[in-house]
Parts: sequence; structure tokens; C-alpha cells
Amino acid sequence: MSSIVFATDVTPDKAIIHETESFRVQWKSFNSGPVENPAFSDRLMVTQLPEGCPGSDDQEHTVVFDSGTDGDADDFQEAALAPGAEGNLMQPMVGPFAAGSYRLTVTLDTSSTMTTSFNCVEIVRAI
Repeated sequence: MSSIVFATDVTPDKAIIHETESFRVQWKSFNSGPVENPAFSDRLMVTQLPEGCPGSDDQEHTVVFDSGTDGDADDFQEAALAPGAEGNLMQPMVGPFAAGSYRLTVTLDTSSTMTTSFNCVEIVRAI
């Protein structure tokens, strides 16, 4: 059985994100298993965190982007990965979002592995 894990952290493509800007969320997968993993889809969810970063898992948060219903499904499709292979850089565009704190959550291989990672970012007011 293959095991898809993160090769990189989940990060935005900009160090400072303004409320008027779209940005790319980036990550790479890695097949740490002994067999080829067939093509698969990832899922990205962006949730607003009124309490600030890192957020609290015991509170309800507003989802402002969910790749299951938003964006282009092709942006979340990954090619088959041979054992020990790293996937392409995934970098779908999201936003703009109102100023505040947001959690960028990525789930790899939604039909099988379901490995999840997240990063918390601050979006600042435009000057």
C-alpha cells in the first residue's frame, strides 16, 4: 500500500497578503510507499479564524474556499507517483479575502491516504 505524505509545508506564495489580492497556496506531495500511487485529487479549504491564528479546533469557523465546490478541479489533480517520487508543485489561486486570520488546510489523496496539514496566515488591510 502506498503512502502519500507532504514533501513541503502548506504555504502562501507571498509573505504579505493584502485583502485586495489573490494568492497561491503551495504544497508538494511525496510517495513514501513501496508501490506506485495512481493519480489522485487533493482538497484545499480556507477557513476564517475570528479568534486569530492558530485558531481553535473546538469552534465553528466560516469556510471561505473549499476546492470541493470552488475553483477548478484540475488545479487539485495530481499525477501518479512512483515509489520515492515527489509530486509537482501544487499552487491553486484563491482570494481575495477580507483582512483577518485564515487557516489554509490541505488534504492529500482524498480517496485514500487523507493526510492533512495546515498553515495559518494573516491577511492585512490594503493601504
